[in-house]
Amino acid sequence: MGPTEQVAVPLAPAAAERLPWARLAVLAAAVFAAVTTEVLPVGLLPQLADAFAVSEARIGWWMSGYALVVAAGAVPVTAVLARWPKRRALLVLLVTYALSNALVVAAEGRFWLALVARLLGGLAHAGVFSVVVATASALAPPRRTGRAIAAVSAGSTFALAFGVPLGTALGGAVGWRWAFASVSLLLVLLAGATALALPADAGGAPAGAAPGRAVLAALRGPGLLLVAITTAVFALGHFSAYTYVTPLVLRAGVPAGAVSLVLLGYGVAGFAGVLASGALADHHPVATLRTAIVLTVLCLAALSVFRDSGTGTAVTVVVWGAAFAAMPSLLQTLAMRWASSPDAAPAVVNAMFNVGIATGAAAGGLFLVGGHTSVLTTASAALALGALALTAHRRLRHPGPGTGDAAVLRTGR
Repeated sequence: MGPTEQVAVPLAPAAAERLPWARLAVLAAAVFAAVTTEVLPVGLLPQLADAFAVSEARIGWWMSGYALVVAAGAVPVTAVLARWPKRRALLVLLVTYALSNALVVAAEGRFWLALVARLLGGLAHAGVFSVVVATASALAPPRRTGRAIAAVSAGSTFALAFGVPLGTALGGAVGWRWAFASVSLLLVLLAGATALALPADAGGAPAGAAPGRAVLAALRGPGLLLVAITTAVFALGHFSAYTYVTPLVLRAGVPAGAVSLVLLGYGVAGFAGVLASGALADHHPVATLRTAIVLTVLCLAALSVFRDSGTGTAVTVVVWGAAFAAMPSLLQTLAMRWASSPDAAPAVVNAMFNVGIATGAAAGGLFLVGGHTSVLTTASAALALGALALTAHRRLRHPGPGTGDAAVLRTGR
């Protein structure tokens, strides 16, 4: 061996398994801003209805329309973005989100203009989870993919714990426009952080049109289809009630000034769900998924029992937050193990969540207008129970050969 020759020294096991926390934090922040943008109208429903001179159910269209764009656009937008470097794709999505929020502020009471602005945000949302989850998966060591996905999914919990409550409190104190404007500014700052923190080839280098075709081809997998249906049914049950959580807690007797505190409790409790999913997603995804669904069913049923109790409703909403927060990363982890393309799994889960959001917001609004809040929460619980039944399907527990990460999934029953 000559004096200039070097011997490649393999990384120690601990170093090889280390997660790139700084880059994952940027991805989690992108999720935080995306989810805050999506859910912010929930906490500001009464103010928005007054400002645009429409009913609270009509403001629910902001959620439904946004979600419909995501549901319809997630797969085709992901197929297009799969051909882009992930850093560039995320930059474009963050700027689009910022523009959407800025246009809502500029709408000045024009409901339809604000609705179009929300649809623009939905277009960004159609691609963001595919980009973030695929990038996190690529940056993580193979055996820690579930933990990496849970880490970036924590951005959703931070949004529910801090983004939406702070936006609600800010909107109540100085006006709803300041809440949307603040999120728009945050998105611009995040675009700058993304440009600095992520490598240009984060998530792998695209090769011609092949990545887009791979996304579409992955949709034919039966296991991924089962995960998709489970996601849609669960999301329908959850968002039928959650979209109108502010009116529900107000009608139960929670003072208007305490609504942001209840939403804060919902979000903070979500950290327990994220920690559980992060610890168990790589080894016991199906069992953990079932536990989270059961807890969600119990909380939705309890909202009917406590419909006239402000304290009971507030406590139930907090526990509900812990149950729901575990779901996104668990579903994403299962979908990633079934899909042949890393971009396809998050696109499908994102699309199906938003099918549930769109239909749930519309259906829940009908119950709310009719004053049938007890029927609303009972029906939501029944739908979530249907998602639990779907998890008993043997295909979810026993993938066939050549499907995703079959060997790992078999250990996670």
